[in-house]
Amino acid sequence: MASPLVWPFKTFFYPVGNTPAVCLTQDLPPGQSADVLLLGCGDARNVLYTVYADLPVPSGEVSLNDGPRKLDFTCCDYQPAILARNILLYVLIAENEPIDQIWNVYYHFFFDDSSLSVLVKHCNVLLAESSTVDHWHHGKYGSWLKFLDSHTLWEVRRYWQSYVNFRSVDSRKAAHLRKQYQKLAERNTGDTENISASRATGPLIIHAIETMSKLYSQFWESGTTFVRAKDVRLARLINPTFVYSIEGEKFEPHYGTFPIQNFHLAEAFAAGSSGASPVGSAQRVLDVAKGQFSAWCARFRQAVRAQGSPSVVIRFYTGDAIAFCSGLSHFSRTGDPMAPLYATAWHGRPVHLDCIDSTNSHASFDAIDTSNLTDHLGLLNILLVAEPLLKNGPDCCPVLYTESLIATGRHAAHSFLERLCGDPQLMAILIGLAPRPYLTAYSTTSHSHELMMRGFAGSPSVAQYHERVPWVRPAGGDGSRLPGSGGTLRLRGVSGVADIGSLFFEIYDRMLAYERNGMAELFRLMSNQSSEDMITDYMEKQNIRYTRKSFALLLAHIKDRVEFSDDEWTQAVDLFMEKVERDTRRLIGMNFYQDLCLQLHSHGLYTPRWLRQDWTDMPESQSMPAGIFPGWPRIPPILCVVLTVPCRALRPLLDRTGNVDSSTKPSPILLLQLNAGGGLSNTFSSLNAVPGELDVSSDPPTLKTEGQFTDATTFVFCCWIPAAVLTFPRTSVHLVIQNTPYNVGEYISELDPTLSLYSARLSDKNSVRVLRCLPNITSPPPVQTTARHSPPSTSSPADSLHVNVNIADLGISSLTVRCDVHDERSRSDLAQGAAVTSIVAGPCTVEVSIGSHKRLLCYPYPVIGEQRKLRIARKSSYVEVVASPSGPLSSGGYLFHPFPVLQRQSPFSWGMRTINLDILPALDIRDETILQWLNPHVSFQFSDRERALRESGAGQSDVLMNVKDSIHCILLSFVGLDPYKDRPRAFGLSDPDGGGVHTLLFVDKLRLDLSAFTVVADVAVLPLEHSLMLRLRAGLQTLTNHGLRTVNTRGPETVAWRKLLPAMVERCRTWQHKEDCQYRTGAASSDHTSIPISLEMGEPCLCACGRSVNLETLRNLEALPSWKYFRPFATRAALAPLFAVSYVEAVAGSLGRAVKEVRDRHRPASGLTEKCRSCGGVGKPDLLVCGRCKGVKYCSSECQRKDWKGHKAVCAA
Repeated sequence: MASPLVWPFKTFFYPVGNTPAVCLTQDLPPGQSADVLLLGCGDARNVLYTVYADLPVPSGEVSLNDGPRKLDFTCCDYQPAILARNILLYVLIAENEPIDQIWNVYYHFFFDDSSLSVLVKHCNVLLAESSTVDHWHHGKYGSWLKFLDSHTLWEVRRYWQSYVNFRSVDSRKAAHLRKQYQKLAERNTGDTENISASRATGPLIIHAIETMSKLYSQFWESGTTFVRAKDVRLARLINPTFVYSIEGEKFEPHYGTFPIQNFHLAEAFAAGSSGASPVGSAQRVLDVAKGQFSAWCARFRQAVRAQGSPSVVIRFYTGDAIAFCSGLSHFSRTGDPMAPLYATAWHGRPVHLDCIDSTNSHASFDAIDTSNLTDHLGLLNILLVAEPLLKNGPDCCPVLYTESLIATGRHAAHSFLERLCGDPQLMAILIGLAPRPYLTAYSTTSHSHELMMRGFAGSPSVAQYHERVPWVRPAGGDGSRLPGSGGTLRLRGVSGVADIGSLFFEIYDRMLAYERNGMAELFRLMSNQSSEDMITDYMEKQNIRYTRKSFALLLAHIKDRVEFSDDEWTQAVDLFMEKVERDTRRLIGMNFYQDLCLQLHSHGLYTPRWLRQDWTDMPESQSMPAGIFPGWPRIPPILCVVLTVPCRALRPLLDRTGNVDSSTKPSPILLLQLNAGGGLSNTFSSLNAVPGELDVSSDPPTLKTEGQFTDATTFVFCCWIPAAVLTFPRTSVHLVIQNTPYNVGEYISELDPTLSLYSARLSDKNSVRVLRCLPNITSPPPVQTTARHSPPSTSSPADSLHVNVNIADLGISSLTVRCDVHDERSRSDLAQGAAVTSIVAGPCTVEVSIGSHKRLLCYPYPVIGEQRKLRIARKSSYVEVVASPSGPLSSGGYLFHPFPVLQRQSPFSWGMRTINLDILPALDIRDETILQWLNPHVSFQFSDRERALRESGAGQSDVLMNVKDSIHCILLSFVGLDPYKDRPRAFGLSDPDGGGVHTLLFVDKLRLDLSAFTVVADVAVLPLEHSLMLRLRAGLQTLTNHGLRTVNTRGPETVAWRKLLPAMVERCRTWQHKEDCQYRTGAASSDHTSIPISLEMGEPCLCACGRSVNLETLRNLEALPSWKYFRPFATRAALAPLFAVSYVEAVAGSLGRAVKEVRDRHRPASGLTEKCRSCGGVGKPDLLVCGRCKGVKYCSSECQRKDWKGHKAVCAA
């Protein structure tokens, strides 16, 4: 395993998710079939919501199939109980059981007799259908519910059987289970405020905390979501689907379980949506949640029961996510469904995808969702195993999602990029993926509520910060690139290979930062730090996610993507190893030296003399210990050491295992250590273990699992080690707890200073065995090559491209694309002095012209093309263009085109997620007093830097900031939160210096974009074209006389809006582009597109395909006298805020005070004396109320002026 072996004090059971559902196809081209991988899939919410919210396929779309797009989900979870529950849910939905009973079975801890009957009935059907894998796949549900291996079917069958058997559970066991539940429930009931339960309400979180906390407490009191006492009384039976998990028979679901937070609850606290219950009431929340669930189920049922083949297929696998991804890669590479690795920690079965061929399952995907596995497995571990599984075809725009819930570092909102363990730009090139918001410097998903939650807590280091990040190919949004136009990547250090070796060591050092314990680290920890910072640093050393194997996997990934000569690679790794040997930052680093060499060798990266096949010819290897290798004709350089440990030796861990209280203790990491006396110690971190025994009666020996931890009499630990370390006399094998400050404090009283749990001499065959293979895996130790992809094709057969990534100071100094010219005519022109020119073609491309011949030079990362340098070698027939990488706030890059629309099978918005407007609830804007939350929410568009520019009036040149400001103006004016309060529906974007109004924008509704925690305006847009002016003259006259609100967009901002408009249209498009679409016919060639069509005012910007299509839903616009003139030429679009990204630049720096102020406005005064917000005084003699928002008070005008900068962010404008 790349992740360390963690002793599981408590294996939590998450029967339902703890974050709202997301649409997993929102960043994929609409209409194309989608293969989606869910790692750590959890409950069914994301699958159901994706099927429901997926943008409808445009009817008759060119090159697309009619009907809904084909959705193929592959779901992996280490908890088979999760999969068993999900399959049961899908079947209940497909069989059209009453929605109330489906809700009870899936979400309630306790339910009534009729719900139990439904559960048992369908579990019996599932058992009858699943006697064998073949029977299942040819049976009732096998056409759309499939298994990747027979083991997963066997596992879920056990749970279905347990659910059926539970019907006859004896009263004593039921009473015991109820006591388990009550002990857990006592911690979750009462009047305690639960902020995280309010996360699902997004921007309305301030209004929701009291109600959501109450509902959370009530849920744990009754075990149901019922609010009527009668319904609670009827729910008297234990729901067995919450009782059985990987820990056995325990009624202990995770203490954060709260079904309602799976749904999008802003709707319950916002005015506008219909409902019998009052806005913000508990009943309203439940009505909204169940209403959404019902809609999701109805759409899902329609998809799986469609005539012909179902449009939805769901596949299942239970096991570790990293091992599963490695198994898929192994299958893709070799065709072998049996991978030489264990399927999950603490189990002895290998990854064996024995049904992957027969079910036509996929090993590459359009979208990969990793849930919040980053928190548990490490971001780099996830990226390294998932990136190779993303599709690479010319029509593919794959996306990978990571999600984090556990706050890390001192400032979670800013520290996300630190998880990359290197310069973000360079790591993006080396890994092949980058966070899209880091490239574009904005996001259409809001995290404002997460920032506010931290403001409530009053600390930047509270336990949770939920952040979901889409990762994309860095150059994937450049529409000027042609498919397959990349080049061979090469790393070039300013100081030669030494820079590459230094880079490798810096990444290594950051990945293993928890080991730093030298004098420099001691001085850092003792420097002027707050006690909170010291605690954060202390716990970060317990937050161990990487091993030497993780680093080796990263290096292998780099070598796979980047071209090195053999000499370059050897020199770079030799220099890296020298730095490791001289490392003074980690005093125990050399204890892991053999582990590092072993991992590098196993991945084909570095092989020292003592790991070669002829290692036994070394003089120091001549005297082998007797009895270790009896009768072996040849001793391989890598062997497996197996240590059997009696459970009595593990009492310090077993005594802390399995109870609710242990969930608060950090779980220790276990290592295997070989000591040879005289201070010689070698430690290995990549091991596996099972509760059970090694059966040496078979050849080779096999592992026999004894079930649960508490049932085992022995535990077996095994790992690969270099055979050479076994040649030392008096070698002993130790199982040790990894040394961290916390572990020393926790275990030193029970163990020796090395934290050794158990040891045995190498010659003790009762405890130690040396094997050629891992138990239960017959493959020899892996020594992998790093070739995965064939070299990318070049932009044309007549040339070849090479990209040099020039590194300095551990980052990218420049990127050089070299075009070797092979076409004879071009070579001749170049040699004869033909003019060579270049222009910026896109965020990542430069077009070079040699005379009349053009070449597109493509960079792997956005560049500042305006500052490029051209190098021409006429005799050698090549041209180079050197450019600096573009940061998210620097010029060039995606600021060249911040809102890309790409042409795949049809156009789609790359930087903005697609959105199904027709399923989003509309806000009631008639009373602006209940929309006071909107101004502070939309203001989160602006970073602290942008706020300062905006307030000082110095931001005229910041194009993105000005676009945000115009969006802010339109949204707030529409709802009446502006000085005029006239709520206009018609807006004119106007360039006073460039001809006046250039675009009309008609706002029909302001909707809640639920899954993005924000709002979106449902609008019709009409860029004014010279060719339309005669036909629009009457409408323009009428509009001018009846309330057109102009919004000034000067110069560059005007151009930016013309780039934004196509993206606004494409992200919500439900109509088809025509075969003669101007996006294609307006381009320079048939294989390329031009979107927007033109940047010139008065020329076409949008294609005409969507004019007047589906505008019948914009009924509010019918009241505009001018609308009838404009409707034939208007196109539906989605206008939404563009939020600043907290890991790009600081956001909400003064949030703490602002949040407290807003929150105080929405909670009872509790009899506290009112004070001046600025100075804390009680008035002179009385307090004065803020005239704008009436929500805060001051001693004087002077106090108000002093506080205005902070108060402005939340003052009702």
